[in-house]
Amino acid sequence: MSVLIAETQPIRLANGRFRLASAGVCLEVDPNVGARVVSLRLGESEVLSQPHAHPDNYGSTFWDAPQAAWGWPPRVGLDSAPYESTVEGDALVCQSHVDASCGLSFNKRFVALPEEQGFAIRYRIRNHRAQAQRLAPWEVTRVPGGLSFYPGGDAPNVPASALAVQRCERGFAWYAFEREQLVVGRKHFGVAREGWLAHVTPERLLFVKQFERVGAAQCAEGHAPIEIWGQDGGVYIELENHGACVSLAPGAVLDYTVRWFVRPLPPKLELRAGNPALLREVEAALQLRRDERAN
Repeated sequence: MSVLIAETQPIRLANGRFRLASAGVCLEVDPNVGARVVSLRLGESEVLSQPHAHPDNYGSTFWDAPQAAWGWPPRVGLDSAPYESTVEGDALVCQSHVDASCGLSFNKRFVALPEEQGFAIRYRIRNHRAQAQRLAPWEVTRVPGGLSFYPGGDAPNVPASALAVQRCERGFAWYAFEREQLVVGRKHFGVAREGWLAHVTPERLLFVKQFERVGAAQCAEGHAPIEIWGQDGGVYIELENHGACVSLAPGAVLDYTVRWFVRPLPPKLELRAGNPALLREVEAALQLRRDERAN
């Protein structure tokens, strides 16, 4: 029984963070910094970008789209201010205050999925204003350079991309990090024909995010279902996935769930764009059937 508790229940650490564990992978959330996911590790190998790379932009956060509604920087009350945190059974639940600039609050629920060797994160946006607001969920996960890829689909009516990706067999889109190409920041906009986005870290960990697929027409204005941002100077890469844009009524909530998976890659597997072996690793992580992939 003690092993089960350690594997599934969030543990509060001395530094105020919470840790969840799933089949050897540890996820840490810092309620004092926007309930941001600040660490995702397998052993000593870290998946997420850390504060030494950028003191403000690190880990994985959550925003509302479109960005045109708030510009830059992100709203402090939702992105980096403290959240109230509670443990409810196997879940860590973090609640923001209402951000006065927009009348929104965020709720984040984190659960370990040991049977699936992953984690589920449910984001909830609540509208506290007296009028409806048009918005969409937007997860932003910062990682070191590596190899990012997703099952690319037709992408009409998405913003123009300044960050080039390589299209390989069956339309998969691959971005191989090149620091020298990121003197200034660049972004790729794309559409996925399946709901996942993957990244291979410099330490040969496969990180996969799985979410509900949306089309380009469902996104907030100025955005696309899949976005990859290369920060100025190649400091980090952002893996960004968007949910559908809706008109959120007064008092209503919008939920958006993402599942994360981390796997070590076989030592002899070649890390190159278009390698079918990498696609098979994703397939294994998501437990997808080959016939689902072909559709």
